[in-house]
Amino acid sequence: MARKCQSELGKTSPLVGAVVVKDGKELIATHRGAKRPGDHAEYIALEIELKDVPLAGATVYTTLEPCTVRNPPKTPCAERLVARKVSRVVIGMLDPNPSIRGEGMLTLRRANIAVDLFPPDLMSELEDLNREFIRAQRPTDRRGPVEPAFVEKNQARALDEWYRVLNHIYWNKNYDRDRMAILAHLTETIGSLSLLASSKKKPGIDPESYVAKSIAWWLALCGKLGVKSVSDLLWDKFPGVCSYCHKSPHDPDECSERKHANPGPQWETLGEIGKKNEKPKSIGDWQLMFSTIYPAQQTEDYGPSFGRLTEEMGELAEAVRVFPSHPGYFLSEAADVFAWLMHIQNIIEQKKGIKKTDRGKAIGIAFCKSYPDDCRDCGGAVCVCPPILASTVGRIGHEVPPVKGSYGQHGRFMTADKASEFFQKTS
Repeated sequence: MARKCQSELGKTSPLVGAVVVKDGKELIATHRGAKRPGDHAEYIALEIELKDVPLAGATVYTTLEPCTVRNPPKTPCAERLVARKVSRVVIGMLDPNPSIRGEGMLTLRRANIAVDLFPPDLMSELEDLNREFIRAQRPTDRRGPVEPAFVEKNQARALDEWYRVLNHIYWNKNYDRDRMAILAHLTETIGSLSLLASSKKKPGIDPESYVAKSIAWWLALCGKLGVKSVSDLLWDKFPGVCSYCHKSPHDPDECSERKHANPGPQWETLGEIGKKNEKPKSIGDWQLMFSTIYPAQQTEDYGPSFGRLTEEMGELAEAVRVFPSHPGYFLSEAADVFAWLMHIQNIIEQKKGIKKTDRGKAIGIAFCKSYPDDCRDCGGAVCVCPPILASTVGRIGHEVPPVKGSYGQHGRFMTADKASEFFQKTS
């Protein structure tokens, strides 16, 4: 069955066969792509050929470890096997993809499905049969230095292009995250950035690097909510001038007067101003524009800026919460958060004595090094990292209290049914 497979156009696909047996009788023998190019062998067997056949107690022989990651809305084969209640899976070779290898077996074992392997001679034959696929799955040096040529070429990449690239890499990863979860990630990164204000030191954390990470999560949030163009979103409120006094640099006194007279921006006037001015393109261009509108002072402290950023994050959280019924609110609040992130980057560079003409270069380089058109953790052009990285757990593990109990690892939580019972009591 595996030898009948053919790779899809432009891909090196695995050669996979699958056979389902129940009560000593072969129910189906099939292979990857038997129905449509790209269809997995297990999917064809379980969901097409044997869709209406009870498979509880069956044994499935598959030449490749069942997958645990598929692009939404597709379901991984390991989950399909669990759902069909098969009792045993016999695997011909482990998946060469390091992000999947072993995970398929663990998924099945956790569901109390017996897992066995083909005899060594047949495993070797399958590995030889799939040698091209194995070569294609070899991981690159995931954390190696980014090529200088890439940085040189892309440090002036347009903000909207970074928006597309970032969401291309992490779209599948963020697909199942709701908008509040992505907002939580943005809050988390800004929390690390705030070490600039507290002067607190944390091992392995360079707070200045979290400007780029915060902008990346800001882009992910905009992507989750379906914003067409983040440049248009920003230009609507900051068309080269302050959104209240309409000047560059802004006039604090006039800003206060106009805000007192009219709490919201004059959108039509800003639109007319935007038609006359030239819109920035790269992230660095946007930073330079905000540096001109709201100049950072040499003696400026981080504290007040983080105070304002915290205020804006609260308003952004409200905008995300009410988004289904009032989506327009997000456009204004998202622009404000971006503006304050730019101001913090300008304070960083002002304190370092970087000339205004060189502003924006550092953030462009930081983006290239952090997001060189692939995920820096798994190395994929489309991220296939687990939901929570081991490095994340390791970083926060020392903060876990040593309390033991019957629920999970800790004794401080209730199960959902216990919580429901507890909170519904009247006394």
